[in-house]
Amino acid sequence: MKKLLPLFILLVLVGAGCSAAAPTSKKADGGILKTADAGKLWAQSSLVPTAKGIGTLATANILTLEMDPQDKNVLYVGTREDGFLYSDDAGTSWRQPKDKALSTGYIASLKVDPKNVCTVYVAKGPRLYKSIDCMRSFQNDAYIESREKVNVLKVAVDWFNPQIVWIGLSNGDVQKSLDGARTWSNVLHVKDDVTDILINQNDSRMALVGTLAKGMMKTGDGGATWTPADLKGITGGAEVFDLIQSKDSGTVIAATKYGLLRSQDFGTTWSPIKLVTAAGQVNIQAVGMDASHPDVLYYATTATFYKSTDGGATWQTGKLPSNRLPRAILVDPSNAAVLYLGLATETK
Repeated sequence: MKKLLPLFILLVLVGAGCSAAAPTSKKADGGILKTADAGKLWAQSSLVPTAKGIGTLATANILTLEMDPQDKNVLYVGTREDGFLYSDDAGTSWRQPKDKALSTGYIASLKVDPKNVCTVYVAKGPRLYKSIDCMRSFQNDAYIESREKVNVLKVAVDWFNPQIVWIGLSNGDVQKSLDGARTWSNVLHVKDDVTDILINQNDSRMALVGTLAKGMMKTGDGGATWTPADLKGITGGAEVFDLIQSKDSGTVIAATKYGLLRSQDFGTTWSPIKLVTAAGQVNIQAVGMDASHPDVLYYATTATFYKSTDGGATWQTGKLPSNRLPRAILVDPSNAAVLYLGLATETK
């Protein structure tokens, strides 16, 4: 009971005081939802203590969620309008970094160095920001895009050698750094927004890149050569929103316009996962998995949460206390019943 008490307090505080994220006139059904029982009961995780009083994330639009690879209680969130926030108490409360440039605006992606948690990368607009002192300060020139209207959309860090950093741009370029984001080289151009970069957990030379309309590209040699994924016959499969993988990378799941797809050869071939709804009927932009048991899958649409324990053969459904679209799903790797959902209003 004591573990659930902070979530209850958050529900009471939603809308109280001045919002740290957005005016309280906005509908307070956004921010972060958290469950400790695999989706039976949800509560907002939105408390933002500030010098001016108690604020809330409940009106914010969440785009990305990350967990510290060494501490499941440390979470990071990027928003559409309200910058970057982090939590060190499993979402009970949230704080913004001291860097004012990151406390407002659109945060497209963020990643934590898997071997040095004091190193954090944040993508905002045409820049990649980097902190090496646990977010006490950020350098704003880890990457600067000089081409007009080209932004950094995705960042990934190599788990084997964290000096290797990847970024995906809105013009389709994938850039790679071998020296911790000091210098960069272009390794792929797909002429489309890069929506995700997934690094194989057994062999980090293997990577999978998702795009907004041109499918997926796979490399097995660190980006020297690339091959397209086989998505023939899967209408809408080329529009990729999210990529996740099992602990051993033996299973990869893609959230696409078609629905959910599964690959068991790290993205070379794909097969559809049967859902409750027809292909393309609902907007699925995020998917979750028990990384140690990849038959346990989660996804969510506006107001509805779905869970499968048999790889998608059957699904259980439940209601979500929000009409916003889930844009990010984070599953606790040590307890797959604990999930976080990042919610955002849909945009055209």
